[in-house]
Amino acid sequence: MITLRQLRYLEALAQHRHFGRAAEACSVSQPALSMQIRDLEGQLEVDLVERRPGEVVLTEIGVEVARRGERILAASRDLIDFARHRRRVLSGRLKLGIIPSLAPYLLPRVLPALQLRHPDLTVELRETQTRILTEELVGGGLDAVMLALPVTDAEG
Repeated sequence: MITLRQLRYLEALAQHRHFGRAAEACSVSQPALSMQIRDLEGQLEVDLVERRPGEVVLTEIGVEVARRGERILAASRDLIDFARHRRRVLSGRLKLGIIPSLAPYLLPRVLPALQLRHPDLTVELRETQTRILTEELVGGGLDAVMLALPVTDAEG
């Protein structure tokens, strides 16, 4: 059976393109990460990565499995958030993305009010370009984004 751990490791490998850096990002040893990727390949009966000296390249199937895995991981995080915060609205961690042109105008007003009304909420900010924010939102890396409209490059 495919595990969420294996999908997290594949996600990290897709992002870092290096077994050592992916393992470090997942706080595991490189052999442990490599073994889990090999087990995932065995279960799926496909090669997900091409192992080259100093780098890793995902195969065409590997790219698609990683993309679908991101959705599964995002859904799993959503399920956990739902269960943990069912009784306490706006508590825990909120990963918020914002574009640089809005941040200096909105954040000084919004963040203090948010902290005052919801002291159990920890806001983690990510300030970058719209394209990157929408990719991270779709991939489950962000919970919400503040962008200028219209947004034309967001996925479905």
